[in-house]
Amino acid sequence: MSADPVQLEFKERLNYPEYLQNVIQNINNASNNEKISMNKVNTMILNLLNDIPNSWYDKDFEKDIKDVIREREIPNIIMFSGVALSVDYMRRNKIPLTKKVTNVSFFKLKNAIINCLDRRNMLVRKDKIEMSTGKNLEFESLDELIDAMAEEEDNE
Repeated sequence: MSADPVQLEFKERLNYPEYLQNVIQNINNASNNEKISMNKVNTMILNLLNDIPNSWYDKDFEKDIKDVIREREIPNIIMFSGVALSVDYMRRNKIPLTKKVTNVSFFKLKNAIINCLDRRNMLVRKDKIEMSTGKNLEFESLDELIDAMAEEEDNE
């Protein structure tokens, strides 16, 4: 009998940050390509939003999403045989003179997603630097490393 192959967990099989990086790069490439319609780019941005797990939503992200959506009222122009209905006719027949439309700023939506990923520290890489003490410590900058080394010397 042969041994069962090792089953990888889903999170080990899918490198989600790399996947999201590829999706964002594809959106950037598509938005710079004259042959691709903005409707296609907008759809790609909506798909990226759908790829963000709900567990990643924070209050800032939800606020950013609300800021992306803009509702406004525009005149309700109804054409009949190529002629717009008169305002008097519309009032007599209780036809609304305005209608609400919703607009989405897709590039603000993309920016909201990028900001969400940034808050999750998915946009910058933190390298671990091993000091002579053998401790693995994370530093965001060389200055932090220098400060930690100075503290280590002071403690000796």
